[in-house]
Amino acid sequence: MNKMDTKKNAGKLLQKVKPIHVIILLSLCVIGLLWGMYSSYQHQKEIEQRLEMYRDMELTPEDKSNSIIKEADPVITSDTVNEQLNSLGELVTVEYLYTNADKYENRNQVSVHKWNINLPFTTKSFLLAYDGRIKAGVNLKDAQIDVDENAHKITVVLPKSEITSHEIFEDNIRVFDEKDSVFNKITIENYNDFVASQKDGMEQRAIDMGLLSSADENAKTVVHSFLSLIPGIDTYTLTIK
Repeated sequence: MNKMDTKKNAGKLLQKVKPIHVIILLSLCVIGLLWGMYSSYQHQKEIEQRLEMYRDMELTPEDKSNSIIKEADPVITSDTVNEQLNSLGELVTVEYLYTNADKYENRNQVSVHKWNINLPFTTKSFLLAYDGRIKAGVNLKDAQIDVDENAHKITVVLPKSEITSHEIFEDNIRVFDEKDSVFNKITIENYNDFVASQKDGMEQRAIDMGLLSSADENAKTVVHSFLSLIPGIDTYTLTIK
């Protein structure tokens, strides 16, 4: 087929396409375009309506105060408080560090009737210096908890503080002026027994200086601060005794 035949066929095809067909085709294209624009407009309008609905659902602060539906006040029970205190367990609130020195002396004796007579040349002695640490606190598992829901009051009664531990740093014990005799030698047991006997005296000295009183006051402060972290407890009156 040559170029002349191709042009003739194209001319015949164009003669078959009538103007009405072109108009119909163009009309369909315009209708499709308009329908697409309308659908997009409807979708955008639907989104705007939803946003407007959500805005209407949001309450202003004034609406919230006048609303019938109000947020419920938090409820704190004795179990809630007890659970928090038990998580602390034994609470150490005071640590007392000290240095002390004392003299040990011993001699052999014999009993004659009702008297104890010291035997000559049997005296042994030494001077002992040492450092120690005494801790005091409360066992929060023994705390008494009362929650008055009507009055919105929480009262916690703590047990009395007591000494929780006492240690003497053995690595830091110093011994001076040791003296003994062939009849009464110094032994390791003499050192250990003397150190153990010193603990009671140092604990009583610390108590006389106000160790347990300070522990009581510190425990109240610590427990109050700790319980204040419970969500919603600001709506209650918290008292620690």
